[in-house]
Amino acid sequence: MARFFQSELDELRTKIVQMAELAAVSVENVLRSLYDRDADAARRVREDDDVLDKLEVEIDAAANRYISLRAPVAGDMRLVTVALKASHELERIGDEASSIAKRVLRLCRQEADVDLGGIRRIGEPALALIRESIDCLVQGDSARASAIPRGDKEVDEIHRANYADYIARIGAEPAKAPAYIELIFISKSIERIGDHATNIAVETIYLVEGEDIRHTDRTKRSMQ
Repeated sequence: MARFFQSELDELRTKIVQMAELAAVSVENVLRSLYDRDADAARRVREDDDVLDKLEVEIDAAANRYISLRAPVAGDMRLVTVALKASHELERIGDEASSIAKRVLRLCRQEADVDLGGIRRIGEPALALIRESIDCLVQGDSARASAIPRGDKEVDEIHRANYADYIARIGAEPAKAPAYIELIFISKSIERIGDHATNIAVETIYLVEGEDIRHTDRTKRSMQ
């Protein structure tokens, strides 16, 4: 019977890994669709968001069923709780990727020649944060996870710089204002993706160490 219970937990882990990989690939693909002005790729990212939504529902159902029927002990309970929370963060990453894809489609229709340097500067570290947070979750590496909030702070700073730059460009190139407004929202979505990666890292620390570090001095130190 214990082996059967373990198989249920293993299936839950498998779904989380599947969802995590799809979320990371969605962000990677939507950034590439922007750089390449590839409308078809952007549409595929929006379709992938439906798959992420379905996986979140499946994970919620499996986790709630396990809690209801198996009366899990502390370690297993942490795993189930983290699965619920991590799946929500991954679904939100998918939502942000889908939102970016929608704006990429608008930019493709505008065909404005705009500078994407700021998006590249924020996109690369944000994607790295996602990959790192997912790897920490899968490997159960709380030490590496503790460093992720500091990387998220850097992403926040890049977004603030992007915002100021795009506002200035709107004033200097009013004909391109609609395109730069889209880039402001894209930069903000990428900044939020970094936030979700940080939340996954926090959940990893809880899973491994049993400590909730949200709003604690430990979190604040990691961001300094």
